[in-house]
Amino acid sequence: MVIDDEADIANIIKLRLMGLGYNVVMHTDPLKALRFFKETSDNFDLVITDMTMPHLTGDKLIQEIMELRPEIKTIICTGYSEKIDEKKALKIGVDAYIMKPIEGETLAKTVRMVLDKKIYDRNTRLFSTEENR
Repeated sequence: MVIDDEADIANIIKLRLMGLGYNVVMHTDPLKALRFFKETSDNFDLVITDMTMPHLTGDKLIQEIMELRPEIKTIICTGYSEKIDEKKALKIGVDAYIMKPIEGETLAKTVRMVLDKKIYDRNTRLFSTEENR
């Protein structure tokens, strides 16, 4: 599921992911996305959300979603935000944090990494699985 209040951005992310073979549901309203997720949560492996949206910010949306399905994989995307940075995102349980604008290759690698439960170590610049840590 992709959630971004800017329809053009949400659609670009959706099309890029579909081009990689993923099935994607897109929402531009975080409250509607949350209601939809509550009704169909078992249909999703990953939630990608923008941070700054009206009515419900991305971090709050992810917290709500994780209450329903704690194991769900999540990615938060943001431009500049005073409310969240990578450390804060990871602290609340987000699996990955991507800065906008999102390059296609970055999106593809991050999604694959998150779905494969791989963790990027910024010091060694290597990916490792959770079992190896």
